[in-house]
Amino acid sequence: MEKEDLSESSPWSIGEKDFPTGGNIEEKLKFLLRYAILAPSSHNTQPWKFSLENKTVKIFPDRDRWLKVADGNKRELQISIGCTLENLIIAVEHFGFRCEVAYLPESEKKDPAISVTFNRPNLRPSPISEGLFEAIRKRGTNHNVYDGKSIGEKDLEKLRSISKENGIQLHLTEDQGIKRRVDSLMVKGDAIQFSDPEWREELGYWMGQGVFGTSWLTSKMSQLAVTYLNMGKSTAKKDSELLMSAPILGVISSGSDEREARIKAGRTFERLALTAANLNVSLHPMSQILEIPDLKSEVAKLIPVADVYPQQTFRLGYAEPEREHTPRRPLEEVLV
Repeated sequence: MEKEDLSESSPWSIGEKDFPTGGNIEEKLKFLLRYAILAPSSHNTQPWKFSLENKTVKIFPDRDRWLKVADGNKRELQISIGCTLENLIIAVEHFGFRCEVAYLPESEKKDPAISVTFNRPNLRPSPISEGLFEAIRKRGTNHNVYDGKSIGEKDLEKLRSISKENGIQLHLTEDQGIKRRVDSLMVKGDAIQFSDPEWREELGYWMGQGVFGTSWLTSKMSQLAVTYLNMGKSTAKKDSELLMSAPILGVISSGSDEREARIKAGRTFERLALTAANLNVSLHPMSQILEIPDLKSEVAKLIPVADVYPQQTFRLGYAEPEREHTPRRPLEEVLV
């Protein structure tokens, strides 16, 4: 488990004992959104905004935090939206409420992606939310080299059997041949991306913003290094070590590549991440091979189901815990 920042001002310091039981609906929704913002996102950009209207929360993509070079088709942005939605729903159900989710069409720049409406209370939380709620603050991405130890069959079955959204598939494999094939694709992907100065500039910008939790000086030095140096070879070597150290390679796919399917893939990914956290299994998304269309097509060929779109690749295993959580924007910054 990551070391938590328990300072009073940290978004990670939230506790269920602080739920405003006697408060109005707006106060309750604001409290529940504090769990939503602890979701993972690509490069930890946290590309979401929220609005409150009576009993409804609307979730918007924050296009100022969209990775326009690395994520030109918004796949990762929409998966990130799905992750924050899943956290919100789990928190809503944990505190004994029902909600109705509507996926909204993308027709204008400022349109919300999702509408979540509070409904009448449940008598008790749902079993799914009850099991995953505590993991919201525990979950974290582990970027370390894994120890190679196999995940027990009982835990693997729990991971495979997570509740998945309609049209979404989860695939986990221990096959070394497939891992080596994906490894070779990642080497190509790193070479392609690091040869693109615009891609390096975008990555460097976000590193310079301190999204990975490093100090100001380290963040700025990393930004300069990534922006002005082609680190493709060294990154490919490191990524290869990371992938091959993990006993399990996973991918979440969908039967459609529309926005709603990607958001649902994000919900499934977050549910998997929370389940893994409960099992003390480390998880690390590795998305670069899906950011390049030709390589994404090669990944699709490795999935044992025809006519699906890979949406999120990741590795699972065991590793030394990360030292601390990555930073989160306070709720006040993401409410519109």
